[in-house]
Amino acid sequence: RCLAPGAFAGRPELVRGRVGEAAAMAMMSVVAGVKEYIQAMVDRISGMKVLILDSETVGIISMVFSQSDILRHEVYLTENIDAEGFFEQEEKMRHMNAVCFLRPTNKNFLKLSQELKSPKYNEYYIYFTNVVPHHRLEQLACCDEHEVVQQVQEFYADVFAVGHDLFSLNLPSTARLTEDRNTWSSYEEVVFERMLEGLLSVCLTLRVVPAIRYTGSSQLTRQVAERLQVRIQEEQSLFETIERERKGEGAPVLLLLDRRNDPVTPLLNQWTYQAMLHELLSMDNNRIDMSKVPNIRPELEMIVMSPSQDPFFEENILANFGDLGNNIRKYVEDYQKQTKNTAKIESIEAMQQFVDQYPEFRKLSGNVSKHVAVVHELSRLVEANQLLDASHLEQEIACTDNRQEHFKSVMDMIKGDKVTPFQRLRLVLLYALKYEGDQSIPKLKQELLNKGIGQDQVAHVDQLLRYAGQHVRSVDLFQNKSWTSYAKSTITRQIQGVENVYTQHKSHLQGVADSLMKGRLKESTYPFVESYRSTPASREQKVTRAIVFVVGGTTYEEARDIAELNKAAEGGRSIVLGGTTIHNSRSFLTDVAQLNMKSGIE
Repeated sequence: RCLAPGAFAGRPELVRGRVGEAAAMAMMSVVAGVKEYIQAMVDRISGMKVLILDSETVGIISMVFSQSDILRHEVYLTENIDAEGFFEQEEKMRHMNAVCFLRPTNKNFLKLSQELKSPKYNEYYIYFTNVVPHHRLEQLACCDEHEVVQQVQEFYADVFAVGHDLFSLNLPSTARLTEDRNTWSSYEEVVFERMLEGLLSVCLTLRVVPAIRYTGSSQLTRQVAERLQVRIQEEQSLFETIERERKGEGAPVLLLLDRRNDPVTPLLNQWTYQAMLHELLSMDNNRIDMSKVPNIRPELEMIVMSPSQDPFFEENILANFGDLGNNIRKYVEDYQKQTKNTAKIESIEAMQQFVDQYPEFRKLSGNVSKHVAVVHELSRLVEANQLLDASHLEQEIACTDNRQEHFKSVMDMIKGDKVTPFQRLRLVLLYALKYEGDQSIPKLKQELLNKGIGQDQVAHVDQLLRYAGQHVRSVDLFQNKSWTSYAKSTITRQIQGVENVYTQHKSHLQGVADSLMKGRLKESTYPFVESYRSTPASREQKVTRAIVFVVGGTTYEEARDIAELNKAAEGGRSIVLGGTTIHNSRSFLTDVAQLNMKSGIE
C-alpha cells in the first residue's frame, strides 16, 4: 500500500516496511535489522532534515547509531515530540523536511495531529515502529490540511537492540502481571500490549514466522503466547513475504520463559565485563552515569558502552575480570605503539596531553581513557565492598548442596563487617530460595534486623518467596535431585583453576535454550501454541533459529550463556535473547517489591 505525495488529506494509505530483511535474516542480528530500518528512513529523504522522535524512539535509535552517524545522513536537528517546549516554537523552518520516527501510541497520534495542523517544516515523512490501526491514519489525514505529509510507513524497529543477539523492551516493572488479570490496572494492560508489540516487531525484523512455545506452568506466558499468535494471524499479510524453512528444517521458534522459574540468576554478583557494568554501575540504553565516581573527569561523567559502536568493548564484553585487566593494559600499549612516541606515558592524564597535540588519535585516546576509568572504578568497588568473598559464597549456595555449612557461612558474613548491608541481604535471599521452609531462615532474617537493616529490606525475603518460591517454579532450579551436576562442576573447577569459582553458575535458561536447539525440549513442560501452521513432524526436529524471551526480564549472565551457545553453533548466530527488561540485582528486587504483600501464598 503506497501513499501518493500530497494525497494524504484525501486518502490515508501507508507503506509497510520491507527493509532490514537481508542483513537481519542472514546474521540473525537485532542490531543489523533495526539499523537497516533507520538507515533507510534517513537516506530516502535527501537534503537537510530534522528528526522528530519520542522518548522511546530516542533510545531505540541511540542503541544502534551515534550522534556523528546521524549527522552523516544530513540530519541537522533532532526534536523530541515529548519535550515541553515542542509546540511552543513559533519559528517555521520551511527549508527543512521532517522525518518522524514514532511509536504508534495514542499520545503520539494526538501530538502528531497537533503538529500537522500548524506545520513547522516543509514536508513530513512519518515512520511508525509498529502496526498502525486504520482509524489512526484517517485521524492524521483529517489534520493534514496543508498537505505536507508525503509518506506514512511502518518500520518494525520497536525494540531496544542491546547487541546482535540481545534486545530489551525497557519495561522495568512487570511483577504485577503475575497476579490475577482481573486485578490489573491500566498500567499492566499497557505493559502487556507493549510486550505483544515488541515481540511482533522482532519477528518481523528478524524475518521469522515462529512456532510459539511457552512455559507450561506459567499462565502469564501462555496468555502472551496465545495473544501473539492471534496478532500474527491478524497481520498475516506482513508475514507472507518471509521465506519459510526449507524441507527437513525445523520451524524457527519463539520460546517464552517466566522469570519466576529462575530468581537466582538476577541475584548473583557478576564477573564478566558487560554484566559487571550493569551490576555495579547500572546501564541504561548502553549508557552509564559516572558522575558520582570519585575524581572523574567531566568528559567521562556520562559514557556509552555499545558493542556495535566500540570495538574494544565488543571484543571484551564477555571477558572475565582477571582477563579484562590484562586486555586494558594491552589496549594502552597498542595506543602507545600507534603514536610512535618514545615518551613513557605513565598516566591517563599524560596520555591526554599527548593526544591533544595529535588530533587524529583523539578518538582512540577517548576510548582508552573511558575503559581505563571504568575498570579502575570496578576494581575500587570490588575491593571496597569485599565482593570476592560474598560472590564465592553466593556461587557455593547456587551450585552446591550443604545446608549446615551454608547457614554457618551466611551467618558469619552477616555478623562480620566485611560486606555491605545489600550483600548480606542478597546472601539471605539466595539461602531462602535454596532451603525454602527451613527453620534457619527466620534466624537469618532476625540477624539482618540486628545489623540495622530495615524491616522494609528484610521483607524482600518473603516477597521473593511469594513471587518465585517452590510453589511457583516448575523446574528443579537447584538440581537437588541430581548430584551429577555438582560432581561435574567440582571437577571443572579443579581442572580449570580457581577463577571459575566465581563464574561456575550456569543459568537455567542456558540449559533450556540448549535443549530447544537440539530438539529435546519437552513439549509437556514447554507446550506449543496450537496453530494451523505447526505439525507434529516439525516439532521433533532440531531448531535452526530461535528467539528466547523472558517475561519478567532477562540478565547479562543469561546473555553471556546465549552468546556462548551461539559461538558453538555450526551455522553461526542462531539464538536471539530478549526480555521485558535487563535486570541487575537491585532492579529485580525493586520489581518484586511492587507485589501486593497480601496477595499470593499466605
